[in-house]
Amino acid sequence: MGKEYEQAIASYDRALEIKPDYHEAWYNRGIALYNLGRYEEAIASWDRALEFKPDDPDAWYGRGIALGNLGRFEEAIASYDRALEIKPDYHQAWYGRGVALGNLGRLEEAIASYDRALEIKPDYHLAWNNRGNALFNLGRFEQAIASYDRALEIKPDYPDAWYGRGVALGNLGRLEEAIASYDRALEIKPDYHLAWNNRGNALFNLGRFEQAIASYDRALEIKPDYHLAWNNRGNALFNLGRFEQAIASYDRALEIKPDFHDAWNNRGNALDDLGRFEQAIASFDRALEFKPDYHDAWYNRGIALGNLGRYEEAIASYDRALEIKPDYHQAWNNRGNALTDLARFEEAIASFDRALEIKPDYHEAWYNRGIALYNLGRYEEAIASYDRALEIKPDYHDAWNNRGIALGNLGRFEEAIASWDRALEIKPDFHLAWNYRGFALGNLGRFEEAIASYDKALEIKPDFHLAWNYRGVALADLGRFEEAIASYDKALEFKPDDHDAWNYRGVALANLGRFEEAIASYDKALEFKPDDHDAWNYRGVALANLGRFEEAIASYDKALEFKPDDHDAWNYRGIALGNLGRFEEAIASFDRALEFKPDYHDAWYNRGIALGNLGRYEEAIASYDRALEIKPDYHDAWYNRGIALGNLGRFEEAIASWDRALEFKPDYPDAWYGRGVALGNLGRFEEAIASWDRALEFKPDYHEAWFIRGVVLNNLGRFEQAIASYDRALEIKPDYPDAWNNRGIALGNLGRFEEAIASCDRALEIKSDYHEAWGNRGYVLTCMGRYKDALESCDRAIKINPNYANAYYNKACCYGLQNNVELAIENLQRAINLDVEYQDMAKTDKDFEQIRGDERFQSFLNRV
Repeated sequence: MGKEYEQAIASYDRALEIKPDYHEAWYNRGIALYNLGRYEEAIASWDRALEFKPDDPDAWYGRGIALGNLGRFEEAIASYDRALEIKPDYHQAWYGRGVALGNLGRLEEAIASYDRALEIKPDYHLAWNNRGNALFNLGRFEQAIASYDRALEIKPDYPDAWYGRGVALGNLGRLEEAIASYDRALEIKPDYHLAWNNRGNALFNLGRFEQAIASYDRALEIKPDYHLAWNNRGNALFNLGRFEQAIASYDRALEIKPDFHDAWNNRGNALDDLGRFEQAIASFDRALEFKPDYHDAWYNRGIALGNLGRYEEAIASYDRALEIKPDYHQAWNNRGNALTDLARFEEAIASFDRALEIKPDYHEAWYNRGIALYNLGRYEEAIASYDRALEIKPDYHDAWNNRGIALGNLGRFEEAIASWDRALEIKPDFHLAWNYRGFALGNLGRFEEAIASYDKALEIKPDFHLAWNYRGVALADLGRFEEAIASYDKALEFKPDDHDAWNYRGVALANLGRFEEAIASYDKALEFKPDDHDAWNYRGVALANLGRFEEAIASYDKALEFKPDDHDAWNYRGIALGNLGRFEEAIASFDRALEFKPDYHDAWYNRGIALGNLGRYEEAIASYDRALEIKPDYHDAWYNRGIALGNLGRFEEAIASWDRALEFKPDYPDAWYGRGVALGNLGRFEEAIASWDRALEFKPDYHEAWFIRGVVLNNLGRFEQAIASYDRALEIKPDYPDAWNNRGIALGNLGRFEEAIASCDRALEIKSDYHEAWGNRGYVLTCMGRYKDALESCDRAIKINPNYANAYYNKACCYGLQNNVELAIENLQRAINLDVEYQDMAKTDKDFEQIRGDERFQSFLNRV
């Protein structure tokens, strides 16, 4: 092809001799030069094209690619930007711009650029892949995998995406999946040496060293000068104890790359394990040639000072020793211990690193380094450090123990338990390991086993307050709160100022509903640790359970004073504000929780409730939807979403929402109830009754369901059944005025007027200002011909609610039946003024038959 490009350039040159402003020729000449790898000349050619046609996006784009190939990324970006000014939907330019930004380490901007390319061309597999690379480099491995997956949806045979996906999975510790991903890359591209190498690394990390070696061997068949694969192969052989072969592998790496200090270092480890110490030192020395910060320290005086607790002087002594003998690893190690005792952890790590540069198989230094990293919260690095100690000294029980602690802090509890089990194989009476093991089992929900582990610790050391404390936690997790409190009390017997025990004791008391005692327990925790945000938070929850919401908010505020990003405290604070009817403030509190934890489904849910209480139903629905994106089986969110939809009159959607709630919780009476209300609103009364019946199966004392069931049965003319339903509601809640009132209506409809009046009277005993009950009582009295009593009853209703149209209408009927035309018209007019529907009712109502022929009544009806 090179010859063809040369000929093409000659041809373009002839064209340009004839027409020097022929921008297409300059442009295509640039392409040919680019394809020959002559990037500077290509840029010059495109620059000439742009002189004649400055708005040619393709020339700006090509220029950007060439600049990128020359490593001139800032200029490349500027060129892509010019292309995009002219042609904003130029997906290749957005992509190229992303590549250049990525090469500059501006990864967030690179992702934004790839996103623009993908908006324009969603099936652009290269952009999805490179976007994954940028996310990977940001440490956002889950998102990177999702991006690679999008690339592979579009182009399943894209080996680079399978490879990148494997690397990301490996970084997440999902090693089996990583291997599967590398295997897919290798099906497509069997000579992909990088994939063979990284596959080997994943197998290595799984401890499958033989398979790892086979994978490295495949990489080396394809690329024999691949020094990383030789080194990694050596590491796998080392872990199998095949040290001679490991050294041979490191030697091959070093033939290719003589300054490869890791290979020199690893070669030294293998030589050391073979007892070939002189050669090991020679190998470490070569490592130090290429990495000059490998030094050691002298230490005798320092050790003595350290044993005396005079750590600053000890450090000074180690420093003097190291001036004399910089490669004295023991001095570096003990200097690190002294720095650790002074809580100067970063400096300690540097000191341990110096020891380990000189003597990589120094297990005490690896172990001590792990302790310092742990104290900084750098748990992965700490584990790696303990692992190195344990490679060298597998029966090192303290290292197994501390490794377990670090894994536990990362939530890798099964691995942590395995680590403690190793410690206990070596030292069965190691009470600390039994204790930590119990803690991990508790985190896995294996509480009975956890208690057994704590009991083992307490057999060995009965005054071990931590074991008593965590034993209490496990008992509480089993719901055995009384026993948990007893366990916390034992912890406090041995350590009365143990704020954690006071705190957990409070939680157990709260779970028993003993909130006052719980608060007292939290207060004790806060005496000993006033900045214990958890205690302030739990104290707030207990106060809220007592209905002391203002005090609860004050407690949450204290928690937030000490931990402003405590999302739970913001959430609970919002709930308390909601209980006080301060919904706007509640929403603001939930929003703060979501700032710190955007996937906090409970906060989205509670926010929805507050919005609903403000009548902002659309926003409430949006909030519930966010909760359901995060937790699709969140039945309460589906339920409250249904309520918001119902309040908007969107009954079909509300039913659908309640149906989703019932998928996840079929015995959810409130959802069955709400569903029934929506069905009733749609006129689907039989289905509504069936829905309420389901609610009552699960909650037979659900008085609201019995009541509303009665309302619909009454509306269907099934009065006896309606009364039976109201009676069930009243068995459960005898002071339920609505049920007594509606029961009266149903009895009236059956002509059982005395019973109806008695039922209305019961409603009025409970709620004397119940105007509907006074109105219904008046109606029944009218039906009985007790007009004077009826009018008095209606007047009572009107006195309570002057805009109660039905009472005026009942009065009009009463006067009509007494042939009192003037008062009938006067009251009918008032009823119609308040509700025009009474106009049509009056035209056919039999109560007006006696006066219907009266000219005054006829005139009134015609006029209105």
